[in-house]
Amino acid sequence: MCEVQKDIKFEDAMKRLEEIVKSLEDGNLSLEEAIKLYEEGIRLTKVCNDILRSVEKRVVLIEKLNGEYIQDDITNDIYGGLGQKE
Repeated sequence: MCEVQKDIKFEDAMKRLEEIVKSLEDGNLSLEEAIKLYEEGIRLTKVCNDILRSVEKRVVLIEKLNGEYIQDDITNDIYGGLGQKE
């Protein structure tokens, strides 16, 4: 089982995900190799999603501090009211 670095850069994680997808699509792997790559891909996807969520929250806070944030139902659902104007 391949460990995914927690401090990996988003761009590096995406590049590795692209490599994994290509390898899986090529179909030249044993079942065991394919499963290992799939597991690594799932972990990388979680890392990427976590990074994106963190960046999105930072953007919302920056916009809120600059008075540019507009709340809507989608952002309210995503951020649980994080961007609500007081």
